[in-house]
Amino acid sequence: MGRDKSHSLPPAPVQSQPHCAHAPLVELWRRREFLPWEFQEAIMVHLGQHLMKHYHKSHLVIRFALGGCANRPFYRIVVAQNKRARDGKYVEQLGCYDPLPNDHGEKIVGLNIERIKYWLGCGAYSSMPFQKLLGLAGFFPLHPMTITNAERMKRRRAREAAAVTEAASVTQEEESAAKD
Repeated sequence: MGRDKSHSLPPAPVQSQPHCAHAPLVELWRRREFLPWEFQEAIMVHLGQHLMKHYHKSHLVIRFALGGCANRPFYRIVVAQNKRARDGKYVEQLGCYDPLPNDHGEKIVGLNIERIKYWLGCGAYSSMPFQKLLGLAGFFPLHPMTITNAERMKRRRAREAAAVTEAASVTQEEESAAKD
């Protein structure tokens, strides 16, 4: 029983240099009709993400999906197609993020690290805000701009504190001069 070849995927473009780690599997996929079905299934599982990006010009991204209401944002951390709308359909929810501080000054984050590792292992891309969040969580190295922004905030607060102390000393001098 042969399969109808009119419904098969178009052949991958021929390249002289392998462009990714999946190049041997891509070559096997091109010759799939000569392989037993069990091997074809295994290749399809391993090449799923690569083939989807290659044939559909899209890929999976781990990113924030906005929720909540006006002046009260809330984000779901989701795996979605890169061409989908920000708040549109997603494959799986991996966590949540509340950017507004609570009564104790904490921003709440919930992450499913096992599933994040799984999706990153499958070849999902991650958005820059999500990478920064994972850097703060200790999963990735800190993003350089995170460190730079923290240093800028530290300098700004030091300048503000110096300005306040200077203003306080000036008012004390004026009060002592007024008493004399």
